[in-house]
Amino acid sequence: MAVELSDTELGIPGAGTVGRWVRESPEGFAFTVRAPKIIAESGFAKTKENRAVLKELAGLVETLNARAAVFTAPDTFKPTRATKAALQAFCSGLPSSIPTIVLDLPAWKPSVVMDTVAKRKVITAVDPLQEEWPVHKKMAYLQLPGPAGHRSRYDAESLEAIEARCLEIAKQTSEVFCVFRNIDMHANAKSLRAALGQ
Repeated sequence: MAVELSDTELGIPGAGTVGRWVRESPEGFAFTVRAPKIIAESGFAKTKENRAVLKELAGLVETLNARAAVFTAPDTFKPTRATKAALQAFCSGLPSSIPTIVLDLPAWKPSVVMDTVAKRKVITAVDPLQEEWPVHKKMAYLQLPGPAGHRSRYDAESLEAIEARCLEIAKQTSEVFCVFRNIDMHANAKSLRAALGQ
């Protein structure tokens, strides 16, 4: 009953595609949207081009009634004084129509991300098996890239650990998104849903 749209990393799709997604999704279905990667690749610069992309992204989020927009930075975007300042400036000018901003910054510890942005509608994506989890009352965004990268699969023991972590986190927040990004994402997600009794 939920999906993270990744096609949007390359650009905002046309109205026909978006309309089809809305029509084909069942009632209560939840979307999250990966932001066009041009924004993070620019170092979250406040440029005219990025402002235009953000405006398009906000329109897409509103049309889909998406729960969050996910901004993924490359590994080269490391926490320095300059990048922290850029991220703070970027987050201060985000469209209010995007309900939750998820920052996926692989080179940053989740606590450093949260200390940097210190903003209620911004959270950090975390791998529940690998990282600390900063408590945020509104939403948790768990990403599972595979135990050994995108081409690997989670075994039964790993899925049990993920289930336990999901249940633990669900006690502390209103909504938990658990996004598999590995080669066996559909099968792993179905197994986790069954284990959680959903």
